[in-house]
Amino acid sequence: MLRLEGRGDADVYGSCGGCNEADPRFRCEHQTCFGCGLFCQRCLVQRHQTLPTHWIQEWNGSLFERRTLAELGLEVQLGHPAGYSCPTSRAGHEEFTVIDITGIQTVKVFFCDCDSNVAHWQQLMRVRWWPATVKDPRTCATFAVVRLFQILNCQGKVSAHDFLRSLEFLTNNDGLNPVKDRRRAFRHIIRQYRMTLMMKRAGRGHDPTGVHGTAQGELALRCRSCPQDGRNVPQGWDKINWVEMPEDLRLTSRRYKYFTFLAQDCNFRLINRDVSTAAKDPILGDGLGYFIHYGKYSEFLRDHVLEEEISSCSGFQAMFLANRKRVKGGVTCARHNMWRGNGIGDLQLGERYCNMDFILASALLGHIIFYLILSYDIACQYGKKFFERMTQLPPEFHLVIEVLRVWFKVPNFHLPPHKPPCHSPFSFHWMWGAVLCNVPAS
Repeated sequence: MLRLEGRGDADVYGSCGGCNEADPRFRCEHQTCFGCGLFCQRCLVQRHQTLPTHWIQEWNGSLFERRTLAELGLEVQLGHPAGYSCPTSRAGHEEFTVIDITGIQTVKVFFCDCDSNVAHWQQLMRVRWWPATVKDPRTCATFAVVRLFQILNCQGKVSAHDFLRSLEFLTNNDGLNPVKDRRRAFRHIIRQYRMTLMMKRAGRGHDPTGVHGTAQGELALRCRSCPQDGRNVPQGWDKINWVEMPEDLRLTSRRYKYFTFLAQDCNFRLINRDVSTAAKDPILGDGLGYFIHYGKYSEFLRDHVLEEEISSCSGFQAMFLANRKRVKGGVTCARHNMWRGNGIGDLQLGERYCNMDFILASALLGHIIFYLILSYDIACQYGKKFFERMTQLPPEFHLVIEVLRVWFKVPNFHLPPHKPPCHSPFSFHWMWGAVLCNVPAS
């Protein structure tokens, strides 16, 4: 390590590794530029035409001092291959900042105006730099650093604040030349990246209708094991007359394969991701993913805000105590623990029926349901007047299914507090075709 702090093989690297000029003073400090060879300023800048965010070390006679490639004269011309000049070049902002895995740097950027149809933000995207805004961008992040944060955030729960602070320390660890705060711009980039990535994975880029044609809940990943018409079930599966089928065939036909098992409950951990105001953290793609459409949801709740729910069973926290908690309600696949598209929504006053009804109907919108099995810790009460409440939803959310094909069950963990008359009818152990479902708390 001490050897690397100095010139190392000064006798070997006595001349520039590019042009053999005497007394080279510059080297790159990153391992992607293999070795510790010394170069003259011109050769080093030439070698880094496509690596503008690398840090350079300059020998001052006694130690190496850190320099940026912009200080050495490197200019990044967008819209053309590296090394080409542009006749209509326009300089970017004098403090144009690039956030990379190497740190946070100011880079000399020049935009191309040869083609007026290619905006400046598009030119940045084409070199894998994600701009914080599409209007006069001054800050961007490389695709590499965005992907790195995505992995660390999902796996290690690293926040954007801690991640960016780490990059600031990589840039300047002594605090003598503090880096300007880029957290707000970086958070904008991450939100844009995640939303765009969801659109890309959903195939919206190849759809003629584009982003604007995205249906409600289309960006959510569907459970591959649950029955989906046209995907993983035989044609005409929903037209089979199971009643007229002989008993021996009915028992061996395994029709329970086509059952839709859903679990309803509140999620207390999502409160940790609550936003302060919609103005500071606006909704992107309202209703296109896992959360329900906020506008339709709010309009429906305004007409049911004064409804009271009375329990004839035990006193349930979900119906009474939860009224004091601002949590999220959700609908998941009970067998495979997959969130349903449009299956999460705010519970302003706890787990009220009107909230859970709308969330459930949103999660079922556009799906053909053969049998619906609903798991809920207060299913014995929730099932009462269920179909009557369904008719109060907006017309497009009405549930099209026979009454006898909707079964209400209580997870086994929640059954003991219920009154004895609830135990057998609402137990999964007494349900045909239930097997050992991975129902939450069952």
